[in-house]
Amino acid sequence: MSDELLLEGIKVVEVSSWIAAPSCGAMLADRGAEVIKVEPPEVGDAYRIYYQLPPSPNSEVNFTWILDNRNKRSITLNLKSEQGKAILHRLVKDCDIYITNQPLSFRREQGLTWEDLQPLNERMIYASITAYGEQGPERDREGFDLVGYWSRSGLMNQMRHKGTEPFQAMAGMGDHPTAVALYGSIMTALFKRERTGQGAKVHTSLLANGLWSASCFAQA
Repeated sequence: MSDELLLEGIKVVEVSSWIAAPSCGAMLADRGAEVIKVEPPEVGDAYRIYYQLPPSPNSEVNFTWILDNRNKRSITLNLKSEQGKAILHRLVKDCDIYITNQPLSFRREQGLTWEDLQPLNERMIYASITAYGEQGPERDREGFDLVGYWSRSGLMNQMRHKGTEPFQAMAGMGDHPTAVALYGSIMTALFKRERTGQGAKVHTSLLANGLWSASCFAQA
């Protein structure tokens, strides 16, 4: 069997923050993809300081950042500026996969939707994560996995003893499964591209994956 990594030669532009979408980028990097993480200038991804916040274990090592952003390169761009968007467009023209979890309202305002970027690269896989889906009245709402995956799906209510108060999920408990779902969608889209030559948009949400995890109850 060849020692070549499956995704060697695949270029990924990751315009995302926190855990769910970046974790997907890390899995692609594990398999040889070249991942460039785009962060805002000065502050960067706020997840960089998460390990210093309660209730994280005391550590001098930025363990959460290393976990979810391993094997990547990083660049800072102001995507509200014309110069920043021009550089991003250059990256998009040369990429195979574009990963984002930016709020949908921001993507529309800054011209970063699938419809905006697809004409630049018809072979690109545009991979999107939202809190509550891309359709319906809550599509523009932002949210972390504690609410979108754990609470709104019903898991918080089901995973407790009768008569006790609901409890919080662990950090990343819904983000990492959602990342796996997006990874699977990306790999399916790459397989489709091998057959058709065309890129595609794939999407998943924290709520959708929470409902899948709670599906035995939700189906009933």
